[in-house]
Amino acid sequence: MDLSHLPEGTPRIAGTEVKWEERSQAYRGSKVHVPEDLPPEVVEAVQQTAMTSFQALHLRDYARFDFRVTPKHKVYLIEANPNPYLYSGGEYIKGARASGRTHPQTILEIVDLAHARYQSAA
Repeated sequence: MDLSHLPEGTPRIAGTEVKWEERSQAYRGSKVHVPEDLPPEVVEAVQQTAMTSFQALHLRDYARFDFRVTPKHKVYLIEANPNPYLYSGGEYIKGARASGRTHPQTILEIVDLAHARYQSAA
């Protein structure tokens, strides 16, 4: 999420104003940006950190991980969200779209994963 438009001295975090206050400048100016030009080693670090965290936290089926990547490509995991919003305008679905999935495909994939997990437990 690009928060560079926020006034000087404002923390660069997606707080209530950025996420929910549709009439605010913070909301209107915030853009979700899926970078396409990250070096392969940065992409690998993000993916590996997300997978390791997913497993360490014993998460199931889906989750959203929020990262910050510095201009020098240092990767920081900011948050693990085990139950992100799945509505069509949410960050999780925007990320799924960036990977080539539609909203319905993404929901069906999550349901299929859960179903397979419950079938194997039976």
